[in-house]
Amino acid sequence: MFLMNEIEVFKALADPTRLKILECIKEGEKCICEIIPYTKKSQPNVSQHLKILRTAGLIEERKEGTYLFVKVSTKQIYNVIESVKNLKNLNKKKKKN
Repeated sequence: MFLMNEIEVFKALADPTRLKILECIKEGEKCICEIIPYTKKSQPNVSQHLKILRTAGLIEERKEGTYLFVKVSTKQIYNVIESVKNLKNLNKKKKKN
């Protein structure tokens, strides 16, 4: 696993497709052949997003024959995503008051 750089992590999280990929692999390792239809993106597009997630240290990959499997490197990233969602909800509540 690469050392996580905070800037790279936040950059990686700043894209809806990458968040969708993380959502797809939340429950465990998935083949890229499952991730592509989940995101509704092309294979080259998904590969580029996976590269960014890998560089940020958020995912791990392994090859099995011609298949590429992807899993999250640390489940703690979902706590970060959830915290950001909670901040967004707090801001909505403040605007109503």
